[in-house]
Amino acid sequence: MDDARALLQANPDPRRRGPIRRFARRCVREIMWPFLLLLEAGHRFGRVLLRTEYVVQGGCRKRGACCHHILMEWTPLLDRYPWLGRLALWKMTRLYSFYDKGYSWEVQDGLQVRVLGCHALQADGTCGEYRTRPLFCRTYPEVPLTGRPQVLRGCGYRFVRREPGNEPEELVQLRGMRRLGPTGHESEPHSAESSSD
Repeated sequence: MDDARALLQANPDPRRRGPIRRFARRCVREIMWPFLLLLEAGHRFGRVLLRTEYVVQGGCRKRGACCHHILMEWTPLLDRYPWLGRLALWKMTRLYSFYDKGYSWEVQDGLQVRVLGCHALQADGTCGEYRTRPLFCRTYPEVPLTGRPQVLRGCGYRFVRREPGNEPEELVQLRGMRRLGPTGHESEPHSAESSSD
C-alpha cells in the first residue's frame, strides 16, 4: 500500500503520535464536538427550510463505501495556491483519521474531488471515532440545493424527488468516474465499485 501511495505522490501518513499528542488531539476534537453538533443541526434545518428538490431515504449499511472513498471537493483555487491544498490536507490527515490516497476524481461537470481514506473504519464497518467524527461525515450524503445528488455505489442511502417529475424516482448511483492522477491529467478509468467495500 505504501509503495502505491508513493507512486501516486500521496501525502504520507503522520507519524505515530505519542501519548501527549494523542491526548492533545483528543482534547481538540472534544472541544469541537458541541460546535459540530450545532453545525449539524443547522445543516439539517437548512435542508428542511430550503425544501431541496430531493430527499434522502434509506440508511447506512455499514459497508464502508463512504469511508474508503471520502470525497473532498478540490477547487481550482487549491491547485492555483498549493499551500492552501496542503493546509486542507494537513487538517484532514492530522486532526482527523483520514489519509490521502494520492489521486482525484472528476465526478461531474468538471467538479474535482480529492479521494481520501479513513483509518477509523473498523473491520465490522463501524467508525472507531463516531462521536467526534467531522461535519461532512455527519451530513453524508449531501443534498445539493440544485442539480442531481450523487452517492457512492454500494451505499445504503438513495435520493428520491420530493415531487416526482419526468425522471425516475430513484437516481443512479456513481459508477465510473474519470480518475485524475496527481498531476491532474486523466489516468485509467476507475469505478468506486472496484475497491473493497
